[in-house]
Amino acid sequence: MENVWNENAPTLMLDGGDVFGQRNRKDKLQTEFLCEVMGDLGYDAIGLGERDLNYGLGFLRGMIEKFELPFTSANVRVAGSEDLLLPEFLVVERGGVRFGIVSVLDPNKRIITMSSDAESFEVDDPVVTLRTVLPRLREQCDTVVLLGHLGNGVTEEVVREVRGIDLAVMGHTYRAANDERIVDDTILLSSAYEGRQVGRADIFVSRDKGRIMAVDVNITQLNDKVADDESMAARMEKYKADLVAMKEAQRAAFPRNLGSAKENFLGDRACKACHETSWNAYASSAHKQAFRTLRAKGQGFEPECLVCHTTGFQHRNGYSDKSPYNRLTNVQCEACHGYGTEHERSGPWGAQAKDSCVRCHDQENSPNFDYETYWAKIKH
Repeated sequence: MENVWNENAPTLMLDGGDVFGQRNRKDKLQTEFLCEVMGDLGYDAIGLGERDLNYGLGFLRGMIEKFELPFTSANVRVAGSEDLLLPEFLVVERGGVRFGIVSVLDPNKRIITMSSDAESFEVDDPVVTLRTVLPRLREQCDTVVLLGHLGNGVTEEVVREVRGIDLAVMGHTYRAANDERIVDDTILLSSAYEGRQVGRADIFVSRDKGRIMAVDVNITQLNDKVADDESMAARMEKYKADLVAMKEAQRAAFPRNLGSAKENFLGDRACKACHETSWNAYASSAHKQAFRTLRAKGQGFEPECLVCHTTGFQHRNGYSDKSPYNRLTNVQCEACHGYGTEHERSGPWGAQAKDSCVRCHDQENSPNFDYETYWAKIKH
């Protein structure tokens, strides 16, 4: 980018969305680092991808405010609200040309957040949205740019349906456009995901009408042939050190030091042999789906979550991601009753299980917990 800026030509910096990482604490730290750097680079517009809500709306808005990130979206709103999450469009002037930038998200891209709030969002039809927005946008700009977080195929469908889009930067794509691609009157641009490439388009625009007369596309691979910027390399090293410190703090907060190394968790199938009726009640309960729920939110490696969504995570010989302990997913019988090798038939297991509920159903995770009500859901 330094090389581009040194050419002293008007430059428009755009991103098609999915800036944010996977739904886990490590990627959340990485995302904040990326947002800081993108703020320093001075992007002109960033389209909203479904992953940009991975950590909840509050986190997204926090990053926007803290690093002055120009996110925009014309078709995403909180469920039940008429208000958009972000500015409907942006207008940026470069070299005497007014660029109107609008972004839409594909409704088929599933939004899942890892925030504690039960957030849900509505995504309006991209074609209907653009047909509504473009006439108003045209009144304020010369050239229309779409940041379509739609993938390759849907982007092409949309620009065929909606006239008046001059440039379309494709988000949610794994394929780079290495040359000029034109669908009807729209120029399509894309570079690959995860920052592996940077796409450049030299655009020649008629200043009187804002019409694009020609375009030259080039893709730069961000590989070892590109020399590291010293200041950025130093920031990267600090980020890596912060990441190591965070991981060590996580492990320290959840030591695997409970129970006895002489005992073992036998797994729910061992219980079924003698307690089939109780096992059937467990099999139809939410406890049986606890790990799947966690994994769906991308939190299958978070220690603070694994404590309550697996069996014996902080215990010796309890759940880990290595065999044979990875079979102890979900809240199995022994998560409440203890090691199977300690099984007693004289009665203490029942009382022990009742006392175990509040370890996970605490004020933070289950503020409305009532034993009798919850027990009715898993009674066995």
